[in-house]
Amino acid sequence: MRPVTGLVAAEACAYIGTRLAMIAIPWFVLETTGSPAHMGLVTLFELGAYTLARLFVGPVLDRVGQRAVSIRVDLLAALALLTVPLLFTAGLLPFPVLLVLVTVIGLATGPSEAAKVSLAPFVARAAGVRVERVTGLTGTVDRLSMTVGPIAAGALVAALGALTALYLNAALMLAAAGIMALMLRRDTETVGRAGGPDPEADHGYLTRLHAGWRAIWGDLPLRTLTAMILVTNVVDVAVMSLALPIWAHEGGWGPEGVGLVAGALGGASVLGSLFAAWIGHRLPRRATFFVALAVAGPPRILVLALDVPLWVVLVVWGVSGLFGGVINPILSALIFERLPTNMVGRGMAMVGALTRVGAPIAAPGIGVAIGALGVSPVLVAGAAVYLAAVLLPAFGRSAQGLTRPPEEPETAPERASS
Repeated sequence: MRPVTGLVAAEACAYIGTRLAMIAIPWFVLETTGSPAHMGLVTLFELGAYTLARLFVGPVLDRVGQRAVSIRVDLLAALALLTVPLLFTAGLLPFPVLLVLVTVIGLATGPSEAAKVSLAPFVARAAGVRVERVTGLTGTVDRLSMTVGPIAAGALVAALGALTALYLNAALMLAAAGIMALMLRRDTETVGRAGGPDPEADHGYLTRLHAGWRAIWGDLPLRTLTAMILVTNVVDVAVMSLALPIWAHEGGWGPEGVGLVAGALGGASVLGSLFAAWIGHRLPRRATFFVALAVAGPPRILVLALDVPLWVVLVVWGVSGLFGGVINPILSALIFERLPTNMVGRGMAMVGALTRVGAPIAAPGIGVAIGALGVSPVLVAGAAVYLAAVLLPAFGRSAQGLTRPPEEPETAPERASS
């Protein structure tokens, strides 16, 4: 289990560091410049670089190796993070230089997360455990970083100050690189790999990037999953970013209500991810996946459209969170099983980009719809769209490709650890 422990620990350090940077850097800018416009510009440069790097890093991951890329970009991120407070203390940090440094941080942290996510199947093979167990553990780390991470980051920045938080951030990225180097073998991605050498080893970057697209869009189950998650992500982002704050404001719950509801969802989703890591491989995969999606989405959207007490909303969102935590470990295992081993990096990067592209495009239109129709009709429509996006693939031909391979054996290490 050494490779699994190494990957989970490295992810924990890197993910917490990334969430810390997303709060500490804008706060540092606000403290030092007093300009919300500068704060927004820095956030744009950092997150824009993060998103673009994660989209286009796939061919590099498959050629160089996820472990090697992860170590190098974590070191680069640590160096850039250290440079910010050091230059500021020396009086040598004009705003354009800060923009360059935060761009470097984004360009490093995007590939850092992509590399670690796509390491899961190789680590599972090296450790002799099922991939669902690894994706369940890494999914738990991801859920914790998204729920607890921002709260902890805000507390750290408030208690220690932005400069000290940046030093801590750099230390976390250094720790992630060190753990990855010490606990994962150099040949983690290639040892025991079936299928021989990479047939595209001599092809150019664009050819390999296009091959990653074909691997996703040319496979009916993967294409269906990608389209389904794209639609559900659009609804989720609209609910969390637009509908939920408006619901809390209209109901008189205030920002505390938003925090309580989001906390119920996030905390329960962590438990769901742990459950998936523990026993998820023993459940019927296809039925579990679609039932989890159906319970995780529409009920929590619809309950916001009803005139019910806050505790009812919290219970419904908690139940939805439990089921939602099961989704990503199963989804990751499905994608890993259908991708050729030489395209795991490209495939995961492509899926991540395609499933997220709709939300920022649709958000303005959804905001206009809420303003014209009110929040309740839009919530009902969103729940219906979410449910349709789940049910249509569940009974289609593509669902036949989502079952667990019958030939997958239960390894001796797996039995010993159960």
